[in-house]
Amino acid sequence: MGNPPPTASAPTPPAPAARVTGLTGTDGLLALMTLIWGVNYIVIKAVFTQMSPLAFNAVRFPVAVAAVAAFAWAVKSRRPPRAALARLAALGIVGNTCYQWCYIEGMARTRAGNAALIMAAVPVLTGVGSHVLGHERLRWRDVWGLGLSAAGLAVLIFGSSEQVRFGGGWSAVTGDVLMLLAVVFWTAYTIGAKPLVDELGPTVTTAWTMGLGAIPLLVLCVPSALAQDWRAVTPAAWLGTIVFSSLGSLVLAYLIWYRGVSRLGSTRTAFYSNITPIVTMATAWPLLHEVPTVWQIGGAVGIFAALGLIRS
Repeated sequence: MGNPPPTASAPTPPAPAARVTGLTGTDGLLALMTLIWGVNYIVIKAVFTQMSPLAFNAVRFPVAVAAVAAFAWAVKSRRPPRAALARLAALGIVGNTCYQWCYIEGMARTRAGNAALIMAAVPVLTGVGSHVLGHERLRWRDVWGLGLSAAGLAVLIFGSSEQVRFGGGWSAVTGDVLMLLAVVFWTAYTIGAKPLVDELGPTVTTAWTMGLGAIPLLVLCVPSALAQDWRAVTPAAWLGTIVFSSLGSLVLAYLIWYRGVSRLGSTRTAFYSNITPIVTMATAWPLLHEVPTVWQIGGAVGIFAALGLIRS
């Protein structure tokens, strides 16, 4: 996937990054990432009218892996040392196989706005995980923030359960729970990837975790891909899947995310991802006719209040 690895030597610890103030070109890229991820929820829901969730992943993941591998080769990224392959494979399974399965199956069952709001809890759980691992200590305001976030998520899921009472079925509740599991997997991936990003760089980490994680994911997708009626898929659905959800959301946005973490730090980068639900709900209203519910508004208040406390 690149040049031969360098000769073995003792790694030099990276110097602490200076705090970046003012807007930079990376901030502009992160704003683009927010737009891509926010609209991607709408694109996925639209494509699901023609493709099953796992058939959709069977298309977009090979395209994404090939594109990231080509980018890594173009920028002459070095191959990771053999000792790092096991960690890359484990992270790939967590952050691509497990996360993507829960994310896609959850997206198929719940509202786009719910999915985006639940994913907004990632920074909160990341704070918990970092505290448990000793990377940073939680303050009292962080604890209050965790409580508010949990309350916001509970309101969202309770709102979905209300649909059951009125004949909506259990699909939305199942979708919300799967999205919550996706949050757990993505949080574990984010925390676990930080040392590898520092050691190997964002491009190598993204390319190898995505490539290794795609193998078991695609095995899971095979039955759905074989059952899919590909002749019924319109050119617009192919365009949305390959160009927007694959090259845009999985390749370009991932690379921008890691650039932000590397140059601006995780806190400032996470701020942009927290805007994603606003973009999603604003576009889901006119395009998918998903009128925001009182449960979504209540859940959003809890989640964003939690983020405000933790980031203050």
